[in-house]
Amino acid sequence: MNKSSLLRPALLSSCLFLPLGACASSGPANDVAPVVRHNVSDMNQLTNVGNVWISEQPTESELIWMRDNKVSMVIDVRGRSEDRGFEERAYVVSLGMRYQSAPLEIDQDFVVRYFDSTRDILRTRKDIPTLIHCATANRAAAVWMVYRVLDEKVAYPVALAEAEIAGLNNEATLSLVQQYLLANGVEADLSGGLNAAAPLSATDGPDEVIYTDTPEEVEERGETGETGESGESDESGESEPDDGRRD
Repeated sequence: MNKSSLLRPALLSSCLFLPLGACASSGPANDVAPVVRHNVSDMNQLTNVGNVWISEQPTESELIWMRDNKVSMVIDVRGRSEDRGFEERAYVVSLGMRYQSAPLEIDQDFVVRYFDSTRDILRTRKDIPTLIHCATANRAAAVWMVYRVLDEKVAYPVALAEAEIAGLNNEATLSLVQQYLLANGVEADLSGGLNAAAPLSATDGPDEVIYTDTPEEVEERGETGETGESGESDESGESEPDDGRRD
């Protein structure tokens, strides 16, 4: 079966408009990438913002599509007992990507340590395509939102609106984000819950996104397309050190 025709995404790129006076102590937004929303195969919740992809639970074929879009790490924020429908860790590794388990539990009491850890990963990989997913993208969007506010300096109402596009839809999950932002000095008005998001509009994007290898990448791999000894995928099958919260 032609994978490209099976997994042809329809995209929406989002343009955000922040009301006059809305601000956060994280400062004005930098020149950061816009949110782009995709439909890939049967996946209804998939967005990317630059090199960060946020999604619901992907299938095997959708993980292949992610790999073909240069994603080299999957951060799974689902809990140990949640059914993924297949052995995700083994499958991700078999595709040549790295797998990181980082379960986000709504009632957890280690929120500061948790978001510190996930932010460290995203900062390290800011130039490398990375997928964050959970069951519905709600928790994955929360993980991305704290990075968006504190590390990419996007104002809170804008980052909240973007996170809602990416799948954030639960007030309890948002409360964890707010606790962490307050602990890190964000002074924006965090009242209003999900209703505090900035107004947002969207426009149609292109029909398909499959990244094209640069000539340098082709030369590095060699004519056969196999990654050379210096290529990143030599290590991509290795999982991160056990943090005690793995599935």
